[in-house]
Amino acid sequence: MPETIPLIIERKGSVMTLRLNNVEKKNALNSEIMGAMIASIKESQNYSELRTIVIRGEGSIFCSGADLNAWDPVQLQELLREISDCSLPTIALVHGSCLGGGMGLICACDFILAHEDTKFGFPEVRIGMIPAVIFPYVSRKLNLGKIKEFFLTGEIFDFTIAEKCGLLYGKYDENELDLNALLINLQKGGPRAQKNIKKLFNNNLLSKSREELDLELARIINNIKEGKEAQEGINSFFQKKKPNWNR
Repeated sequence: MPETIPLIIERKGSVMTLRLNNVEKKNALNSEIMGAMIASIKESQNYSELRTIVIRGEGSIFCSGADLNAWDPVQLQELLREISDCSLPTIALVHGSCLGGGMGLICACDFILAHEDTKFGFPEVRIGMIPAVIFPYVSRKLNLGKIKEFFLTGEIFDFTIAEKCGLLYGKYDENELDLNALLINLQKGGPRAQKNIKKLFNNNLLSKSREELDLELARIINNIKEGKEAQEGINSFFQKKKPNWNR
């Protein structure tokens, strides 16, 4: 019997898609999957044509969490950091169920699109565990009061609650119209500008003093303003045409 590939990697045009493929275990995150994802995201930096990374799951469930028999907290930390720090916009496409470590996976992404039948949750407390590794990433998507409620109860919640909490960017169905609309919108942005926007969030700038922050932001915007991409964008705006990255 052929060995199952833990992660299916597709590159089509400007989009790299990573598909979790541990279907028998409901796409639980094991060492193989996490290692393959880390390597793939790092490798994405070698392809200048790539603009977006999409993460999704094979089978009926997006991700049931970490494989309790085959996961390493340090490796999960590395994976979440790699997704969060990736210079390309990242999109999670969620369906079926997304639990525990899977919630960390999607919260590390920039955008979350979910099918209306999706169930979400942090069930760790019900087996005497805590969602410590994923906490920093969940806190970027949900307010602390709601996180405490979900973490302490381990309750499973649905699409409606996830949407109300601000976890989701939007929904998607089999036609994937919302995904395509998001990809088109991302394509309209300057690639270098998007990478620098990601840096604004990943460089811990808001922890600096007001004076340091002002100086750093001035340096960043001056550097961007003088670059070829910004000049192309500004000229295209005045000429009422699309910039070269969106043709």
